Amino acid sequence: MVILPKGTFDLPWCYGLMAMFGVFALSLFMVRPAWAEAPSVFVESELTVGYDDNLSQAERERDTIEDHFAEGKLGLLYNHKINFHAAASVKGFLSGIAYETAKNMSRGSAGVEASVRYQPEFGFLSPFYRFTVTAQIDEYESDQRDSDLIKAQLVATKRMTDQMTASLGTEYRYRNSDGSVWDTDDWRFFLNGDLMLTKQLAFYSTYSFLKGDVTSSAQVVFCNGVVADDIYGLIQSSTELETDEALSEDFCGEWVAYRLDATTNAIITGFNYGFGRSWSLDASMLWASVNGEGDNDYYRRIYRLSVLARF
Repeated sequence: MVILPKGTFDLPWCYGLMAMFGVFALSLFMVRPAWAEAPSVFVESELTVGYDDNLSQAERERDTIEDHFAEGKLGLLYNHKINFHAAASVKGFLSGIAYETAKNMSRGSAGVEASVRYQPEFGFLSPFYRFTVTAQIDEYESDQRDSDLIKAQLVATKRMTDQMTASLGTEYRYRNSDGSVWDTDDWRFFLNGDLMLTKQLAFYSTYSFLKGDVTSSAQVVFCNGVVADDIYGLIQSSTELETDEALSEDFCGEWVAYRLDATTNAIITGFNYGFGRSWSLDASMLWASVNGEGDNDYYRRIYRLSVLARF
């Protein structure tokens, strides 16, 4: 079954998002000389284009929505040395993402992140630790998904060799939304490895195991008006269920969103190529396998190509 969008992609809107972040970044770079005496202050920016093969996080192929997106991020970071063993940082950030066909899934975000880093012993191979707390506000084109997110993360990192670094961490996330399905919380445990292939090129990979809430969407009325008669098991297994206003607006038929208890296995792999003194090009792929209650399982892949800068 083919899912047809109700409208066409508004290209100027997507390009406008990218242009907006470009102007922000350019304006901050132009005032950089005023910070010449404050090297602990940095500007971070990122522009990304990507492809998501299951934006709806759907179990059934008929409900799967594939989409392209453009994303921009801008952050202002301040580092502070506490003593010889510890340092802290605070970052404020803005971000936005625009989807090609699922326009009501597009969103803007703003937040603040605070971190403390600690290394008990000096030495190139000595481990160091980082604790980070993030508070973020997400505003979607569809108000139903508007939400506040709080995240806490603890990571231990150790250089294994001159070229390889490994990290082990855990993360807790809590989201409170204007709807009910997107009121979620979950735990994540992850293992990361970074390998310098050359002085400029790095390979990285992260494995994550998540336990907690996931959300998904499905059609209950098809584009031809026929009512789906095979989703009873899905409804029975869900912990929350409501109309998905974003997808019902952007695509034909009627959609519902639901929340499930689930476990997720995810792998991110990518390459990062640095050039100049402050720029890098990053290409990555995320693959995720979600196993929800009642055998409600799905897969998802996200491909990203990004340009990053830090000044």
